[in-house]
Amino acid sequence: MRPTLPALLSMLLVVAVTCVALVGVIAMVHSYGTSSAIESGVGVAILLAVSWFLWRRGRRASRGTDSPTVERAIVLGVCLGMLWVVEIGVNNFLAPPLAARDILDDVFWAVIAASILGYASLQGYRTNSVVRGIEVGTWSGFVSGLFACAMALSVVVFGMRFITHDPLNVAEWAERGASSRAPGMAAYFAFETYAGALGHLLVLGLAMGALLGTAGGSLGKVLWRAVGLRRGVR
Repeated sequence: MRPTLPALLSMLLVVAVTCVALVGVIAMVHSYGTSSAIESGVGVAILLAVSWFLWRRGRRASRGTDSPTVERAIVLGVCLGMLWVVEIGVNNFLAPPLAARDILDDVFWAVIAASILGYASLQGYRTNSVVRGIEVGTWSGFVSGLFACAMALSVVVFGMRFITHDPLNVAEWAERGASSRAPGMAAYFAFETYAGALGHLLVLGLAMGALLGTAGGSLGKVLWRAVGLRRGVR
């Protein structure tokens, strides 16, 4: 049975609220000064805003006023978010060498970006609308970024020992630890990973999705016009 849009938005709301709780735990366990407290507060504010937005959209969706393409974009975003979850899990739990890690990151990013661009192009072509491409690109990117954010925060809270035993992190701490204001390696990487989690949500998720959605929607509209001209449709 295919999940409904209200059910999907409720699931995303649970993920967002869980992220708020995880940031709270990180702040309580690893916060070490004013700057880290501010960082935690900013993250909580952003995630609360995300939670409020999802709650509002869920109420709207219950009235049946959303386009079916939003539902499909969210499903795509969940699938792409699972790819980010796998990528983050491999990097933190298996800790491959740097060269392999870079290749892995590039491959996952390329697949995710190509998927968003391709789906946005398809929707732009089907509807002759750049706006529709932006809509599905933004939603799929945002949702994928939300799952990546939740995974990264979960690693900090539940898998810190993997972070502190990663050879790359050990080497980084040996190089930068003395100049850092963090009291220890765990606190340092807690907020480094926390920053990466928000980066996944806002940059690799929301912003990248919007940009790829714009590009895909524009491409789809151009293709629609090109096909229409060949068929004699203006």
